[in-house]
Amino acid sequence: MNAEILRNIPTIQEFFKIDPCGEIKEGTRILLEAMEEVHINKGEDIVTLGADSDDGMYIILSGDTDVLDGKGNLINSLSVGDFIGELGLINDDKRGATVRAASDVVCANISKQLFEELAAKNRKLYGTFMNMLYTKTTKLVTERERIKSELAVATKIQAECLEDDFTEFNKCKDIKLKAAMRPAKEVGGDFYDMFMIDEDHMCFLIADVSGKGVPAALFMSMAKTHIKNYATLNLPLAEVAERANNQLCYKNKTGMFVTAFICVLDLKTDDVTFINAGHNRPYIIDEEGSFSMIPAKVNLALGMMEGLPYREQHFKLPKGGCIYMYTDGVTEALNPAQEFFGDERLKEVLNKHMDEAGDVDMFIENMYKEVDGFADGENQADDITMVYLSRR
Repeated sequence: MNAEILRNIPTIQEFFKIDPCGEIKEGTRILLEAMEEVHINKGEDIVTLGADSDDGMYIILSGDTDVLDGKGNLINSLSVGDFIGELGLINDDKRGATVRAASDVVCANISKQLFEELAAKNRKLYGTFMNMLYTKTTKLVTERERIKSELAVATKIQAECLEDDFTEFNKCKDIKLKAAMRPAKEVGGDFYDMFMIDEDHMCFLIADVSGKGVPAALFMSMAKTHIKNYATLNLPLAEVAERANNQLCYKNKTGMFVTAFICVLDLKTDDVTFINAGHNRPYIIDEEGSFSMIPAKVNLALGMMEGLPYREQHFKLPKGGCIYMYTDGVTEALNPAQEFFGDERLKEVLNKHMDEAGDVDMFIENMYKEVDGFADGENQADDITMVYLSRR
């Protein structure tokens, strides 16, 4: 290929340290001129997982590609200027992933055999290639550190958005409150909130955004803000949910949604008004003095369809009553045998710790221990969030 054409690609300039206005170094020129233009049709593999690396290195000149793991899951996307399979020029390892053309793709390619022949004649070529690998690796490490630093900041911001000091609530008319969220990634999509609407009405809720990571955390922040803003206007809870839903549907091109269980406790009457927007049903201590799941009809999750009505429902939470709320990270926790923690086991362990029902800190701590003990070292696949309110 014409080295002057390739030199205009920004990544080639960066990785081979080419001065746009200067001369191309000998080793770089030999490598670029030896590359051949190849065309790959949409849907065809450029490299295939487990295949030999004799076809060497590719540089994408036009088009887009998908990087797939052994199960066909998308793990990355590559486009113009990205390198594919460069390590195949210097080792005999099999391809570690499949790179498939997501559109018609044009690449520059140099085979392993040709690279070795040219490098044997001119060692500058080998030195040029190794310098390119060093530059690329250094950039990747720097980028990873930047992302790691930004995720650490995002984690801190998210943690500060979730209440962790329940002192004021615990002073309020026999209420003891505790909540905790443990994300599966650096940042999560689960959230909870609790606040006084006025001196006699307290709102508390738990929610779970579809997806994980930074996108879920951003949607979580929007949902939490909308719910609180409308609830503090002292609107009927059904209207709070409807307005929050409409806001989350607005320009929601990603199709994200959030399940939520939103409660308002009347501290004078002990009546709890609630909305169940597609969320796991909480457990309360029933008339027999044990935990049982709240009977509740389910409305659609927030953010899925604009203009939906939401149904208000009720239960009593008198003195001595308790409510345990959770996200599906609890019931869908897996053990090494790939079994779910499940609803029945959750009910069993809740009642197992009935003696601690009045100590909210210990109760939540023990519930996390129960989930962790069941998981027995299995990776946490989803955020695990709990809210516990006791009037004992």
